[in-house]
Amino acid sequence: MLNIFFTKLLIISMFLLVLLIFAGCDDDRTKIIMVAASLEEIVNSEYVDTVDKDKFFINYGGSLSLARRVEQNQKKIGAVIFASDYSIDLLVKKGIIDKKNIKTLVNNSLVLATKNKNQSYEDFMDKINKGYPYKIVIADDKLAPAGKYSIQIVDKLFSEDIKNKNFISSGDVSYVSNLLMYKDDYYGIIYKTEAIKNDLDIIYEFPNHLHDEIVYKIGILNHNNNLSINNFIDRLTSKNALIKLIDLGFKVEK
Repeated sequence: MLNIFFTKLLIISMFLLVLLIFAGCDDDRTKIIMVAASLEEIVNSEYVDTVDKDKFFINYGGSLSLARRVEQNQKKIGAVIFASDYSIDLLVKKGIIDKKNIKTLVNNSLVLATKNKNQSYEDFMDKINKGYPYKIVIADDKLAPAGKYSIQIVDKLFSEDIKNKNFISSGDVSYVSNLLMYKDDYYGIIYKTEAIKNDLDIIYEFPNHLHDEIVYKIGILNHNNNLSINNFIDRLTSKNALIKLIDLGFKVEK
């Protein structure tokens, strides 16, 4: 009788040990994809339709800000999709992502946008150079690549006096585009895709030679151990997803 009791106790103990091992393994699994805020619409739509979305979740924000968060706490993060080479390079230099695990998703462009189009780009530039007090909002270059790209344009096209009097730098590109939706008299330099998404009027699309290439890259972290994250990345690079990205104003390399 005593032997039967100890046998049952041993079986129960082994069963509990197996459960603890599996629970521990699950706790160690990477669970997060960090994504540039300007990709939220398309990524979210694909995420909602993903069968195993309970296996991971997505954080959105400015690419530079997200990259620094990955540096500080990379344990649970399995992949990133950033809007600049610089943001990805930060993680490559730290040994967090290997170059062989990086691929290009899409490209974007920058535009001058506003809620109410009431003049041409030429008229806008003529008036601002004559002292008209337009307010132009750009993203914060410390948070988002859009801010860095915008500053490159601003430095080439506007005087120091105009930069000091007319420009406001704040938030990421999504914050700027949302601000333009509620400020009729504001202008902003934002991604073309943001202007399309929020139904803003595009006054001018800036030539690519005025700023660094705006390229979105996917990086799988070296320690990623979540197959669901890999499968979701494959979904984002599928033909159907790329067609949706083109419809949103992104450019896909052929």
